[in-house]
Amino acid sequence: MRATYFLILAEIAAYFILSFNPPSAFSYLGFSTSGFLQGQFWTPVTSMFVHVDLFHLGTNLLFLYIFGTALEERIGAVRTMVICFTAGVLSLLAGVPFYSPDTHIVGASIAVSALVGAVVVLAPNRSSPLTLFAPLGLVATIYLIFNAFMLAFDQTGGIAYQSHVIGFFIGLILGLAWRKRQTLSERAPAENIMPSQRRV
Repeated sequence: MRATYFLILAEIAAYFILSFNPPSAFSYLGFSTSGFLQGQFWTPVTSMFVHVDLFHLGTNLLFLYIFGTALEERIGAVRTMVICFTAGVLSLLAGVPFYSPDTHIVGASIAVSALVGAVVVLAPNRSSPLTLFAPLGLVATIYLIFNAFMLAFDQTGGIAYQSHVIGFFIGLILGLAWRKRQTLSERAPAENIMPSQRRV
């Protein structure tokens, strides 16, 4: 099974399982600075599988499908999962200074933001019918601008725009690191050929 489809199914299953007791889900699985410092070290991962409502879940799954499948086709299932979870955890921890200690952050959007950022450098020219065949690099840029705009002007505090932006750039950095590594590995075989063996 493709990693993206697995993540989508896991998110849906978690939503319906946790819907039986939402307060406990937020308290014990959602990420907060105070909870983390008190020993809830699992919450940077589990918070990705807690959603407020079906709209929250649906929008995250839409972006997960669009950018996750594009990235997975480019770099494979394992690396896509690594970017998703590594950047998701790092983004939550890096965003700690922007929220009060007792604020609970939930949802897959921060990890998905990392996939969006990675696509900018790894698969910018891919497209999807769900984006009206617009290049995903362009869609990702619009996504970043929107989050930056809302970060500057939305004062409600209901959405973690700070962490979305952080996740985007961490995904971008991981994407650049993978692209550089891939480029070096592609050059290596040619550099190992003796001059007399080369053809021009």
